[in-house]
Amino acid sequence: MRALLPFAFALLLVTVPLTGTAQPTNARALEGVEDGKVVWNITLSKPRPLALQMKVLHQTYKDLKEADLDPKMVLAFHGRNVHYLTEDLSEIPLDIEEPVKDFRANLENLLGLDGVRVEACALANQAFGVDNDAIQEEVAVVANSYASFIGYQKKGYAIIGIH
Repeated sequence: MRALLPFAFALLLVTVPLTGTAQPTNARALEGVEDGKVVWNITLSKPRPLALQMKVLHQTYKDLKEADLDPKMVLAFHGRNVHYLTEDLSEIPLDIEEPVKDFRANLENLLGLDGVRVEACALANQAFGVDNDAIQEEVAVVANSYASFIGYQKKGYAIIGIH
């Protein structure tokens, strides 16, 4: 009986059709696309998922590069999340300090890429008690993110929400 097991297994392999897994692709969606211009409309304010989203945006940048597109990305923060963009994080509650640091590290990785820009909305800063001058230097403070979205959209940028 034991001698038949390898034979039975081999017979099973031959009779079961092989289901190769094709590598996922974005070729259909990106066919004919000449650039990778996007504004990320970021209102998500939970630091753990926000840190993960920064990794997803980094992967999106890589995927656009691999598709021979030139990524131009604007990360537009306007919500309670503007607190995480300040130079001094001493006001961040202790229970979210580590996830905020993870977010910041992932954001720094994005800032190091060509064509990536980060903006914070002055209206959000005002609404959530953040001084415009407190925002870290690498982040541009804009008067009103919604007005910026209109300008970017007229320049051919897609706008994708992260909420």
